[in-house]
Amino acid sequence: MEVLAEFNDSKNFNLKLTKDKIYVSALGNEETFALRSVSGVGLYDDIDKYNSDLTKYKQSSSLTQAYLSGGFGVALIIFCTLMGSLIMTALSLVITGIVVGWQYHYANSQIKPKLDSYFRLMLSGADRKFKFDKSHKNSPKVADFINQIEETLTSYNQSDE
Repeated sequence: MEVLAEFNDSKNFNLKLTKDKIYVSALGNEETFALRSVSGVGLYDDIDKYNSDLTKYKQSSSLTQAYLSGGFGVALIIFCTLMGSLIMTALSLVITGIVVGWQYHYANSQIKPKLDSYFRLMLSGADRKFKFDKSHKNSPKVADFINQIEETLTSYNQSDE
């Protein structure tokens, strides 16, 4: 089996191209596709899911809650100071610090969403998508792999005629 092109990423996603087949290995899922059944290849980015995740991220990691709690806490501290209660002022200061610190930590601990990218095989009657890590340093090589598949498909289809 002569491998014409190959692509690997950091999450165990592997593509191999031979003269007549494409081998896909992705997290315990291994499949083989004959080139004669492939009508096209490409990349697919799930932008709708990314936008939805990004909206949720912005809502959950909003620092506005920390700022509002801090403002309320400062107002409470000033009120307690004006009332002359040193114990209540100290207690308000401690509680405000804990609440604002917790909210600030929570807001900054949220994981920013990543754009899911898929290697897409268009087959007669269906599409198959295989997720890969587009943020990996060698991800531009998937475009070279797709170009190699297209060249192989072109020569494969010309040899059929």
